[in-house]
Amino acid sequence: MVAAVRRVVLGCWEVALAVVTLSAVEVLLRTRDLPAICRVLGIGYDPADPHPAGDRARLPRRAGRALRAASLVTPRWPGSDTCLRRCLLLGHRLRALDPALRIGVRRDPHGGLAVHSWLEFDGRSLDPTAHRYAPLGALGSE
Repeated sequence: MVAAVRRVVLGCWEVALAVVTLSAVEVLLRTRDLPAICRVLGIGYDPADPHPAGDRARLPRRAGRALRAASLVTPRWPGSDTCLRRCLLLGHRLRALDPALRIGVRRDPHGGLAVHSWLEFDGRSLDPTAHRYAPLGALGSE
């Protein structure tokens, strides 16, 4: 019973941290550029590094609580649930694991451009769809 109560309390705490962090992310998105936001949040960002998305990232078990909280909070966020907001939230919450923010583009079925962001840990993507996008840094090297 004590373990169950502890899990609930820690889960609620993580959700509260996600809300506070996402509030800060929202302010930062409206007042700073992306490199500055990443520096403030402790997330690696180098668009000139076209690191290809490799295998799927394997995170420590302790990261699960932050992932679940982000999945709960971001879809309900006023305004919009974007991959960038989710990445900035998770990148900050998991900053001890040295995440790197990646942004990529691809052509959608109608010929337009689709933009997507994801996190990488040790060169491995957290997002299983990342391989569908050309890293933004790779565009300037062609």
